[in-house]
Amino acid sequence: MGDKFQLIHDVSPGTTGWTVKVVVAEKFSPRVAQRSPTKYQNLTLMDSQGSTVQATLYGQNITAFQDELLLGKTYLISNALVKETNAEYKAKSGEIQWTISGRTRIRRVEENNSNLLISTYSFTDFEDLPKYMDSNVDISVIGMIIDIKPRRIIQTRFGKECQVQDLVLVNKRFDTVLLTMWEAFVDNECKYICQNLRKKLVLIGKHLKVTSFNGLSISTKADSSFFIDGEFELVEEFKSWGHTNSEIIDNMIIEKHYLTSTPSKLSSKLSVPTDEKDFTEIKNIQGLKTVKQFFWIKGKASVKVLNQTYWYMSCNNCNKISSENYGDIYPCVFCKCTDAKAIPRAKVYMQLTDPTGYINATAIGNPAEYFLQSNAEILMNQTLIPTAASMRLSMDEDEIFYVKAITQELSPDCKFEILFIVNPSQIAGDKNKGKAPVEHIGEPIKFLEPTTKRSLFHSDTDDAQSSKKKCDKSTIEITKKNQ
Repeated sequence: MGDKFQLIHDVSPGTTGWTVKVVVAEKFSPRVAQRSPTKYQNLTLMDSQGSTVQATLYGQNITAFQDELLLGKTYLISNALVKETNAEYKAKSGEIQWTISGRTRIRRVEENNSNLLISTYSFTDFEDLPKYMDSNVDISVIGMIIDIKPRRIIQTRFGKECQVQDLVLVNKRFDTVLLTMWEAFVDNECKYICQNLRKKLVLIGKHLKVTSFNGLSISTKADSSFFIDGEFELVEEFKSWGHTNSEIIDNMIIEKHYLTSTPSKLSSKLSVPTDEKDFTEIKNIQGLKTVKQFFWIKGKASVKVLNQTYWYMSCNNCNKISSENYGDIYPCVFCKCTDAKAIPRAKVYMQLTDPTGYINATAIGNPAEYFLQSNAEILMNQTLIPTAASMRLSMDEDEIFYVKAITQELSPDCKFEILFIVNPSQIAGDKNKGKAPVEHIGEPIKFLEPTTKRSLFHSDTDDAQSSKKKCDKSTIEITKKNQ
């Protein structure tokens, strides 16, 4: 990038006559300020030494500069307003920030600084994702986009409706992972991806988090940023790998086995505690009132209330309850999918115990099927009160549970949901290493795999073209059901 211009650290409030050559390292979606109706957009600019500064556009300047300051491109910038960052934001945004307005001079420079930019990324391998589950630690990933799920609407626990859309990424070892895009990323990145899905785009994502949703997946955060088919050598290498292995990848897309194998494959590498002191004793979470926490518990589960419904009819797109008959195609009032399919989903209300006490917990979907040793269709067709002969109702030995505690609307106490169940006999690890990644003994851990397979993208996985049409239709032409 040369050295005849000032560097970012040379510019401070009061500095005049400066010009800095920068590359746009990150460009975030426009947002509305929390304490005012003002709209703003943040960018991260980087100089030749790798130093960065946050630049912000406000109001009409966002539209005015929408075709300027493109992600990954290089510019000469001068006459931006330079000021100290408010104390509460310094840890995240740095000591100094720039404001770009109509008075700011910006000139594009035809230079390729992609190697400098990509050198600042530290990519997390798909195999290492479980280490960061539910930790809110920022990660970066690179992968080829091979599939996309129809857009859906979800309702948060605060009653706000949000739009989300899921992508499937594959790495060079043919491992796959689900990436959930939220809100503005659906309107921008997902729309572009769906229109160009056949090109097998390579995505680089930064400021992402790993969650226990759908077994294990990646999710965007407010400050996430993406390069899609960016002009990087790393991307070209990935594209070349994709071309070489196009037949394998095409078969993956057609067969869609990854849609059911991904959760268990990644879950089998969960950082399950191997030291007894790393498990949470149940007595310590009884009467818990803290919002959304996660715990590893070692104990037994059993059904105490036999006369309960062990399944519910659900939307195949969002898993919300449905009043439709099995197999019916209908517009879901929750996710707004216009061609949702009603399918059964397993659930069980049980008691989780360890030597210190017990809690009541719910398992839904795959963990319910794992515990009951049955599947949703069988449970749906069962008319008699269950017995130990028809399904598993209790555990003889201790197993390991990954439990989420969440607040309830009408109660001050938390409720508990079991997200994973792990058989300790299938885990080998050095107890002195604490939360070491799981090692397998013999066959891979059979985590949470339903007997009845179903596609996350479309109920008829035999027809790949049908799935693609559903994606286009649901992404671009979603129509809301009249209230």
